[in-house]
Order: sequence, then structure tokens, then C-alpha cells
Amino acid sequence: MGAAGFGRREEQTGEWTVKVGYRHKMLVFLVAVMMAVLAAGCGAKAVTDVTQASAPAGAGSPASAKEATPKKIKVGTNPVVPNVSFLNESGKLTGYDVELVREIDKRLPEYEFEFVTGDLANLFLSLDTKKIEFIAMHLEQNEERKAKYLFNKELYDSSKTMVAVNESNNIIQSIDDLKGKSVLVTPSTSTAAVIERYNKANQDAVKIVYGEITDAVTQIKSGRVDATIIDSSLAANLNRTADAKLKLVGPNLNQQSGIYFAFRKADGSPLSEAIDKVLKEMKDDGSLTKLIQQWLKRDYK
Repeated sequence: MGAAGFGRREEQTGEWTVKVGYRHKMLVFLVAVMMAVLAAGCGAKAVTDVTQASAPAGAGSPASAKEATPKKIKVGTNPVVPNVSFLNESGKLTGYDVELVREIDKRLPEYEFEFVTGDLANLFLSLDTKKIEFIAMHLEQNEERKAKYLFNKELYDSSKTMVAVNESNNIIQSIDDLKGKSVLVTPSTSTAAVIERYNKANQDAVKIVYGEITDAVTQIKSGRVDATIIDSSLAANLNRTADAKLKLVGPNLNQQSGIYFAFRKADGSPLSEAIDKVLKEMKDDGSLTKLIQQWLKRDYK
């Protein structure tokens, strides 16, 4: 209907004019209401879209919530060394290496660490078979280990590898004096590798006995074995905490001094790099020094 025809009908009847005016107003009102509703609906959608777009990671969809879930990381350790990795009187796993890993865990919200315990040989086997992601057991590097495993770059302790005898022993002064003697070492360790290499080059001149470091302490004290090969910082720790009465003799047998974590070469880089970043932060803020002084009574340098 054109505008001119509509106007003529209004002129003919006053009642029609009223009705048309009323209906026209109602129509205008309803249209206005509908447009307001549509506008409100469109406005609400626009706000929702902006909110979702600006929401932090992990908020909103189940997929993003899943992405925010920390990745579980199993960490291997052997709880046999006082103040390094051990069970306290309450049966709680603790020590320098353990508490360091727990502090790293706090600073890496994208990961959640869980300890797995076992002897060192089995820990390396678990690392090989992907049952754990890294080993925290005051490890030194050596050529054999470096060929097979990845070590992080930031050391968290430094030390020397040396021959240790009872403090009353004045006969053994170096590794060459171990020929014809018995030496107790922990299997699959860098210290065991030192004496094994020496034996290979010297027609098995040394009698190698395998056991835990605590066995070495008791057997050297009792005279059942003559010596051990040990990390110098560990020897100092055992003398302080377990009255081990160990004396270090001869030169450093491992020039690659430093204590690190061990990872798989194939897939350990992202995790080791994240841990290195935290270790660097802890060195810068003094918390690494504070932690090692608490447990080992010295600095990591």
C-alpha cells in the first residue's frame, strides 16, 4: 500500500484514523521491541566472544583445561646416601637432591614431579625403558654416560673423584697402590667406571667388590675391604653425618667434575632446559646456596 492511499483513508473516517494511528503506534512499538531484543542478543554474543578470546589459558573449553594439566614426570633416586637422598627417621624421602627437585617442581607449574626409588643400575634401566624421565642421584658425568645419556648443563654441585681409605691407612696413596687390594664401589656409577677402566688396563690387578656406599663405609672401617672410589663431597658428607672416617688420597680421577641430572638423549632436552633455567634462577637468587648449605654444609661451587 502506497503512502498516498493510506493518507486518503485517514481523511475519510475519524474512527479509522484513530484505529490506524493506534495500530501504527503498536506496530512501531513492537518493531522497536523486536529490534531491541535482537540488538541485545547480538550485544550479548559479542561480549561472550570477547570474554572467550581474552580468557587465560586453561579457562573455557575442556580442551584448554586439558592443556593446562601439569605433565607428570617420574624422577628416579636411590635413598641410601645421608643428606643427599635418604629416608629420615619418619620414613620420609629427603636430602639435598630430593629437596632440590621439589623446589624445581614448585617453579615449573607445567610439570608435576613424582619420585621413584631403586638402586642406580635399575634407575638407569628405568630411564632406558621410559619408566622414569630423569635421575636425581648426585651423578657425575663420564665418557660412557655421556655417550648414552643427556645431562643438563647447569651443575648443582661440584666435586672430585678420588680414592678413599680408612683414616689410619698410610699405605695406599694413589690408585696405583690399589693393585692387589680390594675396592668396594656401587655398580653403574661413575666411580665404579673409574676402577673398572683401571682394571681393564692393568690385567684385573684390583679386586672389585660391589655394594652400596654405606657398605663401603662399614667394610672399610672393619678392614674387610681396603678402599673405595668416591665423590670427594660425598666422602666429606659421610664423615660428618656417619662418622665414616674416610681419608681421600691421590689426584682427582675424573676431570669432568660436576653433579648433574641424567635424561634420555632422545626426548630429554625440553625438560632438561626447563630445569637448567630454574637452576640458573636459584643460583642468581641465592636459594641453591642456601639449600646445599642446609644439607651439605658448603656451597655448590
